[in-house]
Amino acid sequence: MRQIPFTVRSDIDLGSRVEPYIVGHGQDVMVREGDVPSEIEQPSHSGVAFMASPTQALLSVPGGARFFVNNGETITYDRGGMSDREVALFLSGSAWGLLCYQRSLLPLHASAIIKEGHVHAFTGPSGAGKSTLSAALAARGRHFFTDDVLIIDPAEIEETTRCYAGQKDLKLWKDALKLTGAEKMDAVRDAEGFEKYFARPAHAGSQSVGELASLSILASSNDGVKDTRFMIKTVSGAMALKNLRESVYRPRFAEAIWGRKKLFETLAKIISNVSVQIFDRPKDKAVFDEGTAYIDSWIDDWADDGRSDSRDAG
Repeated sequence: MRQIPFTVRSDIDLGSRVEPYIVGHGQDVMVREGDVPSEIEQPSHSGVAFMASPTQALLSVPGGARFFVNNGETITYDRGGMSDREVALFLSGSAWGLLCYQRSLLPLHASAIIKEGHVHAFTGPSGAGKSTLSAALAARGRHFFTDDVLIIDPAEIEETTRCYAGQKDLKLWKDALKLTGAEKMDAVRDAEGFEKYFARPAHAGSQSVGELASLSILASSNDGVKDTRFMIKTVSGAMALKNLRESVYRPRFAEAIWGRKKLFETLAKIISNVSVQIFDRPKDKAVFDEGTAYIDSWIDDWADDGRSDSRDAG
């Protein structure tokens, strides 16, 4: 079984978060500084900061770097005055996502832990607490699997859904570091006062491949009630498809490179194999530990048939 979906050789340090992908030779993908074209031929999507066809894509960071991702084999960057840290951030984020789509891989915007080869992933809108929850579960002894990006190869969806870690370091805000006890590393960005940091979880699992067992969509519909009620509700069919669509990493990239038909066919294959549920809990920090313990218990109870029962608690 392969441990990563592709290998990379880079002329810029991409940091430890994608270390499993980095090789010195024999790479699948080359990352290098060079000339970035101003446009591509026959783009299926064209905008101010992003232009793509099924095999080529241009990405521009306002006031900074530009990236050309070509045929799933090269990423060429023009730093535009940005530091190595800033260039690497966008390379291992948005440009990485474009590369995945060109290589027929589906990246999900999710963080995850792994238990006995089974990956339990958490997704939701920006600020939902995906990274913080994964870090907190790692502090309770779970093995951390990935942050921000979880990669699926549709060709490997059979009776199970194999998945790969996209990034092996966390990105956490200052207050989340305190909540989770994760080890603070370098700042994510150079900007003064930007208090988000790369971090190493308490149990940094070495595995980069596993079976996607569950995908929990984080919600906080009861946040305004100041209630300590937690609920996990299984969803299926159209509702599961909708939630999974919202979990796709950079959905506009997917539709520009793959088209809607291929994207939805892939998502339908995933929900036929993976338990999808909504984890609704207050975002009140006073009950954060209780909510973490609740989902931790649910993971313990998760059944091998991939369909753990819905539950609620007050």
